[in-house]
Amino acid sequence: MTVATQAFRWTEMYKVNIEVLDRQHQGLFDTVNELNAALAAGEGDTVTAPILRKLVEYAQTHFTSEEALMRKYNFCGLVAHKAEHDEFAEKVGRFLREFKEGKAGVPVALLMFLKSWLREHILVTDKAYSSFLNARGVR
Repeated sequence: MTVATQAFRWTEMYKVNIEVLDRQHQGLFDTVNELNAALAAGEGDTVTAPILRKLVEYAQTHFTSEEALMRKYNFCGLVAHKAEHDEFAEKVGRFLREFKEGKAGVPVALLMFLKSWLREHILVTDKAYSSFLNARGVR
């Protein structure tokens, strides 16, 4: 995938400095970029169902990993963080329903949502647990 077709490029600023979580975040970037490339090629509808399946799997795996670490180390922001995870899962479920119902514009709306999620959730919400967990030796 060329830089021109990437909606987001993984850089150091997105790192939470916890190897397993950074790898999972990078996987989400790859998924977003896959959707972006398909849209640029006029094939958004073709990849939307597989992308949504990847997002459901991502939510199950990644959110469980993050929440388990926060719980283990008694991170005080766990409840609010989990609420954001629940909202993500609900929105992905809604996109999936709308796509199955044939609603127009789902691929583009999904891309816009994911781009916003990457900016807000990783750079703000995840950074809060990052420094907390890193200070406790979690890498």
